[in-house]
Amino acid sequence: MQKQKQLTSPEIANLWTHYIRETLSICVNKYMLHTIQDPEIHSLFQTALQYSLKHIAALKALFKKEKFPIPKGFTEEDVNLEAPPLFTDVLCLKSLYLMSTHGHNEMSLSFTTSIRQDIVDFYYQCNLDAMEIYKKSKDLLISKQLYQQPPVYITPKKAEMIKQYHYVTDIFGKQRPMNAIESGHTYFNLNKVMISKAMI
Repeated sequence: MQKQKQLTSPEIANLWTHYIRETLSICVNKYMLHTIQDPEIHSLFQTALQYSLKHIAALKALFKKEKFPIPKGFTEEDVNLEAPPLFTDVLCLKSLYLMSTHGHNEMSLSFTTSIRQDIVDFYYQCNLDAMEIYKKSKDLLISKQLYQQPPVYITPKKAEMIKQYHYVTDIFGKQRPMNAIESGHTYFNLNKVMISKAMI
């Protein structure tokens, strides 16, 4: 295979959308830093902001190198840092935890769909940064007794095979108990919905 020089369409799409996400994160994190009182949560948001600023600098350098137009993104015009607090410190922390899960998913996808070595290396580091924010935000939620544990299941006595199709359809009508996969996904999706509704 020839040495890859020109950006591929997935690389362009990833870099472009990443830039938009990071500029939004900078606006949100700057506002939250302006209102958060808890020193531990404040410190974590400072770390998250520094990562976003670092990523934006790398993205701008890549766009400049490729002679590619820099996206408009979000700017200081899109946030009022003097606005009174809209969210509690706890909701800010929970939103950072939630955003770090989404960020890590996006960074992982960008990493696996990139070919050029400099882009791969960039997303490798972005994944490490996202994992650090995720781990620290979850650890902080746990230490403050704010993390709701997913449901637990009784260990089955034996492995069983699904033999009939109605296993899939029996969630409606004649119901069966949810399996562990369904229960876990329901828990995490409900958690996301509750935080999203609170933010909106």
